[in-house]
Amino acid sequence: MMQLSVRLVPVDDVTLVIALTGELDSTTKPVLAAFLDPLPQTPVKQVLVAAGDLWFCDLNGLELLARTHRALQEQDGYLALAEAQPSLRRLIALMSERSPAAIPMFTSMPEALAAAGVEAYRTPEPPVKRRHLPRMRPVLRTQPSAREQARPRREPEPAQARPADPPIELDATRLPKIIFESRSLRHQIRHQQQALQDRLHIATEARTRLLRSRRRCDDSLLAMRSSLSEARSILTLGQAGRVTPHFSDRGP
Repeated sequence: MMQLSVRLVPVDDVTLVIALTGELDSTTKPVLAAFLDPLPQTPVKQVLVAAGDLWFCDLNGLELLARTHRALQEQDGYLALAEAQPSLRRLIALMSERSPAAIPMFTSMPEALAAAGVEAYRTPEPPVKRRHLPRMRPVLRTQPSAREQARPRREPEPAQARPADPPIELDATRLPKIIFESRSLRHQIRHQQQALQDRLHIATEARTRLLRSRRRCDDSLLAMRSSLSEARSILTLGQAGRVTPHFSDRGP
């Protein structure tokens, strides 16, 4: 069964990186189409497809990429491929001979990002979880020691007011990215669930066909055994009823 993994990495408000892993054909085309089709209606203008781990792509998948490229061109944008396999580059070269709007290709992702106007880009690192230090239990003393009794007591200093922490401000520019990414993940999960249900339906039908074939084979075997038993009984009766003639030399 063909599989395709799609990972969305927003770079900025108008640039989006899509990392593909697996095989893109007529079976997995709807999975990628769920992410690419809404892009012309969003602020995204530049879509960079990281195809280094895309092992296979046929004409159906390439037509989907070209369709998205044409739709983005109408919005003053484009779709480009980076780190594509040699077979995919040859297929795009053959397709560009017939279509004037060829898909741009780059040998590396940094080159594609530089062409898109992105100077530096780093993937977000996961937050580091801080470990809590062990707490020391206080030792209760019933009586002060002699050293503490001889030490002069100091008057406690008045507590100073601690400055209040500045209020946390939410970055409103990142909210559309988070919403768009969460919607994309929900679409991907929905398509994966539908694919699992289709596989389960196919497996159930195959099991039903196998049970029917087994039933027919059992009926045929039972009929063959009945025919064999009937043939043996007929042969036994024929041998018992056969009379062997007896000749004698004596006269009447």
